[in-house]
Amino acid sequence: MAEPTFQQRLEYYGLSAVVWLVGRLPYGALRRLAAVVGSIAYHADKRGRQVARANLDAAFGDKYTPKEKARIAERSYQTFARTMLELFWAPNLSPERFQQLAVVEGLDHPSGHKEIGKPVIYLCLHYSNFEWMSLISAYIVEPGLVITQKFRNPLLGAIFDRLRSSTGHQIFPQERAMIRMLKHLKSGGKFSMLNDLNIDPDEAGVIIETFGGIKLCATQMHAALAMRTGALIMPVECHPMPDGRVRMHIHPPLEYPENATAAEVTQLCWNVLEPSIHAEPHLWLWAYKHWRFKPSQGDTSRYPFYSNTAKRFDKLLRETEKAKKDRAA
Repeated sequence: MAEPTFQQRLEYYGLSAVVWLVGRLPYGALRRLAAVVGSIAYHADKRGRQVARANLDAAFGDKYTPKEKARIAERSYQTFARTMLELFWAPNLSPERFQQLAVVEGLDHPSGHKEIGKPVIYLCLHYSNFEWMSLISAYIVEPGLVITQKFRNPLLGAIFDRLRSSTGHQIFPQERAMIRMLKHLKSGGKFSMLNDLNIDPDEAGVIIETFGGIKLCATQMHAALAMRTGALIMPVECHPMPDGRVRMHIHPPLEYPENATAAEVTQLCWNVLEPSIHAEPHLWLWAYKHWRFKPSQGDTSRYPFYSNTAKRFDKLLRETEKAKKDRAA
């Protein structure tokens, strides 16, 4: 690895100081701090505000007024700030402490998903405190696998790896992740992953439909792994409670036909989780570029300003539509 630059070291020491400080705050102070930090970030991040507003326009049209959309976007920043602050605070968690801070629903589902040796993929969105859902799963089920993305600054990656493994999870780099997760599931392991990552069409993505017509190039990794190993797919959500605790809801295992395609399974996963975004839109990460690609033909007026056309996206879209017609025939 190359020698870190001065800027990288500065970022590392700065983030280390923030993590150290947040870890010494009382848990109750994090919500108030997140409201302030999130609001400052919202007003300072012009580009992020533009992306968030464009996403809200695409998803909801005229359902909300411009003022309401601005408020949803600002609260989304505050939600993400709380997620990060609580991740920084995570080393304070313990099996006893988490029971005071979280309520878990659906843990004793008859599927037996929490049994040792039962392969399970827990699936969530960039929604509310998605980081804690992963951390808490180590206590309520068993420690699993966490796949990490590369940071431009590897020193920062080391900090996040330490935080995300603080409850016992095993960290594994994104390189060769598919092979590692396949082996992990075949040995009866469990892991969690995000379902709303917008990937490049060249990265083995599939096209799904979101918000009544907007096409998204999404990862099919969870679908492909489940279909190959027989692992359960359990959609999971996290909701903040008025008293400061979080409510983690585990849905029943996803059901799909034996001859379903990876695209169909991925779509079914999205269909389970999208209603929560409609119910509490401020909990989703609107400043993320969810729809980076759009079709080159047809009405694309709903797509955000940052969306671009791509030949590979069009090809995937044609393949998806053909598969639908073939199944209907």
